[in-house]
Amino acid sequence: MTKKTKKYLIIILTGFLLFWGCEEFLRRKIGGFAGSYPFVEYWNIKASEQEVTDAIKELNKTNPNFQLPKNIKLISTRDTNNERDYWQYVNLYYPDTKEIVHTWTRPDFDTTVTTFAFVSLSKVDNEADFRLINRDFWYIANKRQISKFKSTFVDKIQEQIDKKRKSDTQHLAR
Repeated sequence: MTKKTKKYLIIILTGFLLFWGCEEFLRRKIGGFAGSYPFVEYWNIKASEQEVTDAIKELNKTNPNFQLPKNIKLISTRDTNNERDYWQYVNLYYPDTKEIVHTWTRPDFDTTVTTFAFVSLSKVDNEADFRLINRDFWYIANKRQISKFKSTFVDKIQEQIDKKRKSDTQHLAR
């Protein structure tokens, strides 16, 4: 490799790292450009919001990650008198780290799809001290938190919905 090629390669690599660093900094400090929850990580679950809520309630009976400490409510009901209350808040739990996982659900325009969002984490003994996903964690820690959330909650909810649908289909076939 010639000296000139190395020089250009270093300039390009440095430029890329600076651009990525600035973009990451701005994303974390400014957030998204629209909406009330610019930092959430979300999944679209192909089920109605009621099916998602029912799956969460069913998993709450058997799965320790859905069983909260006694003083914390699992699902906060939506204020039906407030037409701007789009979200149904759901608290989940990581027993290994004693953290409350703050989430919300919201029906999509297509009511057969529900948006399920991971908002933040807080300690059981200090709910006011919360950390927003996609803002308060650095890149690798953020990816780990999202992966843990998906495998612990999103996948389990989808499995529960699929199990219920299969059971309902078998029941109707009889």
